[in-house]
Amino acid sequence: MRSLGPILGFAALALALVLGGLALHTGSGLRYVMWARPWWALAAVVPVLAVVLRAWRAPRPPTLRYSRVRTLRRVSGGWATRLVHLPDGLRLAAAVLLVAALARPQSTRSNDYVQHQGIDVVIVLDLSDSMETPDMIPNRLGAAQAVIDDFIRRRPRDRIGLVAFGSTASTVAPLTLDHGVLRTLMRRLRLGVMDGSTTAIGAGLGMALNRLEESTAESQVIVLLTDGVHNADGLDPDTAASQAASRGVTVYTVLIGRHGLDEGSIDPARLERIASITGGYAYTAVDREALQGSFQDLLDKLERSTIEGKPVHPELFQLLLWPALALLLLEVALRTTRLRRFP
Repeated sequence: MRSLGPILGFAALALALVLGGLALHTGSGLRYVMWARPWWALAAVVPVLAVVLRAWRAPRPPTLRYSRVRTLRRVSGGWATRLVHLPDGLRLAAAVLLVAALARPQSTRSNDYVQHQGIDVVIVLDLSDSMETPDMIPNRLGAAQAVIDDFIRRRPRDRIGLVAFGSTASTVAPLTLDHGVLRTLMRRLRLGVMDGSTTAIGAGLGMALNRLEESTAESQVIVLLTDGVHNADGLDPDTAASQAASRGVTVYTVLIGRHGLDEGSIDPARLERIASITGGYAYTAVDREALQGSFQDLLDKLERSTIEGKPVHPELFQLLLWPALALLLLEVALRTTRLRRFP
């Protein structure tokens, strides 16, 4: 155990020199350090415990007997004898610095924010029973899902949410940048998951406005895709459109499917009015090609605004990593040259 003291002493000295150098390099910057993974500090126990166990289990060093004290005094240990435990101390200090680097020190003096260009979009999809009509391949809902999936794929910087409605409305996904999950949820939508006997366009718009309440983007858009007329109780679509206009939300409407001129199940004028009130545009898509063209035109019309993301703190781990590597190189150099041990 007599070697434990010198090893810990050399390790403490090396750490003190490194920290002193960092203090001179950064000035008062060390006061603005936070640790992203502080639990890694527990790993510092491992190298210290290894040194303690090694010192405890180390065999007793061999001895030489001298017949006269005068002869012993002539044997000079020199500086190499005093520094024999320096390599072990350097290795221990390097291990501690590496553990500290794994704890990810970060500077809190300046916060950078991830910014990206994009808008907040809520897609409102009709799940009424009429969406099963096979005038598109495979049907209106299937064609709409395919085109919406492509729309999401081509808007990687936008936060997009999804609302489905039939007789009532429900949030499928809130505003998110995790488009993989969003596209999966959208593709899993099936007719029958909610009552589709009537079409509550007003409820769908109202639910989309609720989702946009959490938005901080300058540009907020609702894309309403339906094949029918509002014929359910609850919020009136015109009232919802007025609320959207007062909040600066733009609504684009898409009427899909082939409908006869005398068919009473659609109301193109209302969809055009909803879009016009909010400064949007009303599309009509009688087939899948027209539906794709509508969404392509929509892609061209959508503006881009800057959305501020989470703060990102500058990483400081390299300030510990390089000194740790330097100590290891010095340890190897000493152990293989002047302080090399022979059995």
